[in-house]
Amino acid sequence: MSTTSPSPLLSDSLKGLGLDAGTLFFALNYEFTKTEPKGMLKRFKKNEGAIDIDLACVLYDEHCTISDIVWFKNLRDKAESVKHQGDSLNGKDRGDQAMYLAPLDQEQIRLYLDKIPAHITHIAMIANSYHGHPFSRVKKGEIHLSDDEGNHCFEVNLKQLPRDCTTLWVAHLRREVDDWHLTLQNLPLPAEDLAIAAQQVAQGCDVLITSHPFCKL
Repeated sequence: MSTTSPSPLLSDSLKGLGLDAGTLFFALNYEFTKTEPKGMLKRFKKNEGAIDIDLACVLYDEHCTISDIVWFKNLRDKAESVKHQGDSLNGKDRGDQAMYLAPLDQEQIRLYLDKIPAHITHIAMIANSYHGHPFSRVKKGEIHLSDDEGNHCFEVNLKQLPRDCTTLWVAHLRREVDDWHLTLQNLPLPAEDLAIAAQQVAQGCDVLITSHPFCKL
């Protein structure tokens, strides 16, 4: 995988972006979108029904070694500083309050920044289409980041992603001396699942460290 990404659309400290550095909400909302399995896929039940999009936060140490992955298979890290609020399999299975444009996010990962262990210096935010359907096939949908005061930092429109994109390195947090630096990556990955994507991001993480070495207290 190439570790060279285009110039970021957004890159600044959380304070510079006007975000409260206490709790962040990495969240997903999309409209239920039916799919029609083709060919051999018709034999597999998991491919029946609808597009299923998943979120993950990957925690890395200063050497870009994966320390923890928070996703639908592991709902919280060891320190309980990053917590997944539950998996949605199709965008409408979590009740009326968690439908597209409803009050609650369909999937959400909460990052309690003051609880994140000191050895964690990078956090990648990743999205993946579980069955391999391109994000752009959803009727409507977005991925966004906000703080606990309701301030929104960015919103990624799924319909505007490349037509073949099924895995996306959405954003990246890098620890600084007294804050976290956020970069909106918006970078498609060739990975077919979140575990592989976490490894691919580690290669890109090396570039970030070279450009912006973490300054220890």
